Amino acid sequence: MAVETPAGVSAASALLDAGTAPGSALLLRALLEAARLRYVGRPTTLRSRGSEVRLVPTAVASSGLGARALTTGRFATVTLAARDVARPGLALRGLTVTAADVRLRPGLAPELVAGPVEIEAELDPDWVAGRLREHVPQVEVGVDADGVARARLRRRPGLGAADLAVSVDGHTLSWKVTGLTVAGRWMGPPRSADTRRSVRAVVDRSPLAAIRSGRVELPGLPGALRLHGIDLAPGRILVRAGLDGWRRTVPLARIDDVLRGALSLLDLSR
Repeated sequence: MAVETPAGVSAASALLDAGTAPGSALLLRALLEAARLRYVGRPTTLRSRGSEVRLVPTAVASSGLGARALTTGRFATVTLAARDVARPGLALRGLTVTAADVRLRPGLAPELVAGPVEIEAELDPDWVAGRLREHVPQVEVGVDADGVARARLRRRPGLGAADLAVSVDGHTLSWKVTGLTVAGRWMGPPRSADTRRSVRAVVDRSPLAAIRSGRVELPGLPGALRLHGIDLAPGRILVRAGLDGWRRTVPLARIDDVLRGALSLLDLSR
C-alpha cells in the first residue's frame, strides 16, 4: 500500500541529507509523530527473521524537541508501549521500551540508533503456567494473594506448597524453594545448611518431591538482551531487561519503512 509522505518528514529529510543536527532532530520528531498517528491503537504486524510479531501500539512519546535535541540531533529518551504482543513461543500483555540517546545517523542508508534501552514486559500468568506445565506437568505454579510464588501438585494441591523465590539474570531464570507448607505446617526459610538438608529430606519423603530449586536458560532471546529483574503480583508478572545499544537501518525511499523502523524498537528479536 502506498503511503503519503508527511510534509514534515519530507522537509526534515532534506536537512538530514545536508548532515545538520537540527535536521536529524526535526526528522526524528516528525517520524515519531507520524508513527503515533498511524499506528497507536491499531493492530500492527512486524516481520522479523521469518516470523511475525503482532501487537497494538498504545503510546509513542519523546523527551521533546528542546535546545539539546536541536543542537545535538539527539533525543534524551523515546518511549514506545504496546499491548497484546504475540510472536511464536511468546505472549505478552504489555511491553514498554524506553530508549535513551536516540538519534538518526545520516548516510546513504540512515540508521536509527539508541542506547541504552530499558524494557518492561508484562507476562500473562496463565500463559506462563501453561509453559511450565509443558516441562513439569505434575506441578502447578502460581502467585498467591500475598505476592509469593508457590508450587503445588497439580492433582493434589491440598497436600502442601513450596514457596519459591524467582529471579532472572542474563538469559537465566532461577527459582529457589524458600519455605514449605506440609500437612498444614509451614517451615522456612532454612537458616543453615543443616536446616536446608532437613527441609529437603522432608520434601523428598513427601509427595512434593517433584518440587525443587532450579534454573533454566531461556531460549530465543537476542544475544545482547539481558534480563535483570522480575516482579510478581497476583495476576501479573513483570520482567525487566536491557540492551546496551540498538540500531536499525531506515531507508528513506518509503515512508512506511521509516515508520516501521521507528516502531521496530518494540520487536525484541532484533
